[in-house]
Amino acid sequence: MAERNDLIGAALLALTPLAVRRRGQELSLTASSTLATLERTGPRRLTDLAGNEGVTQPSMTAVVTQLEDLGLAERRRDPADGRVVLVAITRAGRQYLRSIRRAGASVFTALVDKLPEEDVAALNAALPALRHMLDLAAEGETRDPRLPDGRTAPAPRASRPQGGLDRSSVDVEVNQ
Repeated sequence: MAERNDLIGAALLALTPLAVRRRGQELSLTASSTLATLERTGPRRLTDLAGNEGVTQPSMTAVVTQLEDLGLAERRRDPADGRVVLVAITRAGRQYLRSIRRAGASVFTALVDKLPEEDVAALNAALPALRHMLDLAAEGETRDPRLPDGRTAPAPRASRPQGGLDRSSVDVEVNQ
């Protein structure tokens, strides 16, 4: 069973670069991932974003400045504490994420279109399991990862696909 799961994992991982190559080149993977985090979690402090993405605070400052310059994110005051500045995704940022998700999904759609009907049926049958995997991945992102000695583990940079693909984006793409 473990060997079969390794093969499934390897096959899914091998498909990832196909979608990543189709993304717009105006943003880095970190910037796209930051946008997806903002979409998923709502406004966040710059320091929280840096920790989540596994980069330094000065690097995240540069990423957020780029996102602001492109109109994809904005800085705003925290209503609960006016001294705190939060970063939030804009409507244009949400539209950008939708477009890169569609571009990535189109790669797979084109490949699925080339498959024999029995393979397409097998993929359709696997959709509930794939959605469950996305739920498990999202659940893992909300936990405080601890190392065996009790220290907090560093946030993984590549814990989710570029563009922040989550179950809701799969539902949107599948149901369109």
